[in-house]
Amino acid sequence: MLVSDVQRLGVIAVLMICLTIYGISLLHARQPFRETPLPWGNQEQGLMAVEVKGDHGKEGIYFLPERMTVDNVLDIAGITRMNYPGKTDRVEISAGSVLMVSPQEEVNIGEMTAARKLALGLPVDVNRISEEELSLVPGIGEKMAYQIIQLRRERGGFQDLTDLVALSGIKEKKLNSLKGYLIVRPAP
Repeated sequence: MLVSDVQRLGVIAVLMICLTIYGISLLHARQPFRETPLPWGNQEQGLMAVEVKGDHGKEGIYFLPERMTVDNVLDIAGITRMNYPGKTDRVEISAGSVLMVSPQEEVNIGEMTAARKLALGLPVDVNRISEEELSLVPGIGEKMAYQIIQLRRERGGFQDLTDLVALSGIKEKKLNSLKGYLIVRPAP
């Protein structure tokens, strides 16, 4: 079978188009991924996530330097308060805190849900988390969550994460993978 000059040119053209597309895809793959910055801050090392709630239009999760006070957070969020029902200028907040600002400008401090903390990469306290929330932790299913809650009840709480190795499904390797998601805080 003879190949005409037009067919040869067509094959060369298709080959050139394929090589061009392949070359562009290689260049594009080498470009670093740029995260879209959040309007209220970037989640970077050394910053803590704090949620602000209320009917003031400034709701959201803010990524702020550690050792911030309630007043610092409210100032950064742009929430001006006319009265100060409590002394909030010296109350430090921690990562995973929620500031709920009422229409009367009162501030209540709470804690983010376990699901929200896990989504933000914050660890949750294995002594305070529910069975359902515990099953959200990567590597822990419903059965393992149930076993952890039972062990917690038997012991009256965990003193350290290494207490989890008493369960048959948790060995050293599994425990190390859970350390990014779970913590043990001292009792209040």
